[in-house]
Amino acid sequence: MYSMYSKILYSAVFVILTLVSAGSAFAASPVQTEHFRIMAFGGTVPQEKLKRIGQNLESAYADIFTFLGVDPYKSGKIEVSVYLKPQAGRGLRASAGEAHINLDADFNDMELLRHELTHIVIHKPLPSAPTWFHEGLAQYIGSGDIRQSNWNSRPPFKDFSFTRLEANFGASRTEADAYYYAWSIMSYLVDVYGKEKLKQVFKESGFFKDRFAKAYGVGLKDMEQKADDIFNKYKPNSQ
Repeated sequence: MYSMYSKILYSAVFVILTLVSAGSAFAASPVQTEHFRIMAFGGTVPQEKLKRIGQNLESAYADIFTFLGVDPYKSGKIEVSVYLKPQAGRGLRASAGEAHINLDADFNDMELLRHELTHIVIHKPLPSAPTWFHEGLAQYIGSGDIRQSNWNSRPPFKDFSFTRLEANFGASRTEADAYYYAWSIMSYLVDVYGKEKLKQVFKESGFFKDRFAKAYGVGLKDMEQKADDIFNKYKPNSQ
């Protein structure tokens, strides 16, 4: 008799837990758009907020697709984690991994969203892209030509090389400068060569330096010789 009652009790508890779990799963059900799967964490995020985030993501993706001519996620989804409250200790309200974006539920910074999403779009068709290309292009797509920005100008980059620029991204003291110089170079490339050459980089084959040379007709070493002129011209006009 005790055994039978125990089984009934355990069965009832199991059913209750299953229903609670199902209710939680239903509350956290993802919103899916053409390119994104959006999941809520840390509490129930209203569906209208998830849908708004989905619309913003698709708008940002469309801007990048138009700019670069690549649609690497036309099959498969980019995962998006939306937190009801910002995660403790997070310095940024958005961050991008290989194919994953973290946002808080009230996120509405479209420039930063385009920036972070650009990294994801670049990575799949161009995995050999160096950091300067990633960050320079993300800055340009997110915020436009550096000449229209309100950043402070940086001092001349003595003995410039792309190797030294790459190294500056890994050091906290020089990382902000590295973003600036990469953004200047990308502003020059788009202004002088146009968007079609940039699109061609993604269509070529080989390592990044080879793709770059095929698309632009000049090598990275040639670009290094022009660095002083680029940094003198492509800087914030407000300075």
